Amino acid sequence: MAITDKIYIKNHQQLASQLETSFPKSAFSGATLDILFQGEGLAKLDEATQDRVLDFAEDFLDCDCQANPHCGCAERKFIGYLLELREQGMGPDAIVDVMGDDYMLYAYPGDVLSFLDNSIRTLEAAEMLADVDGHPEKADELRGVRENLAR
Repeated sequence: MAITDKIYIKNHQQLASQLETSFPKSAFSGATLDILFQGEGLAKLDEATQDRVLDFAEDFLDCDCQANPHCGCAERKFIGYLLELREQGMGPDAIVDVMGDDYMLYAYPGDVLSFLDNSIRTLEAAEMLADVDGHPEKADELRGVRENLAR
């Protein structure tokens, strides 16, 4: 299961009440994206919530894909966002706090920790493959990224 499947909308019940409809808690669920980012959904939200939802849309849903927002770009951009927060030295608890402040999203710190650990293991495997395949420069680059995430 991808980390984006474990990212949830903070104050979900409050938002559902404002929108006068039910929708999944998962931030990257197709139904959630449709309700929050298309049609009248945004206009029904209070100003503070609108700002956060618009920030999320600008940062993650801005792509030229015909299938937007269901193209996968938002998920890839969000994963990059999580990795950038880790590169800034934040641990799982701090990452959860920041994404809550930035976008009204939450996740369990254990899920974030598991994602970060899997990311490091994937980089480790890619680094070894680059070495075996005769690409020492790429292996060094991957090693640097991995060490930066692992600190």
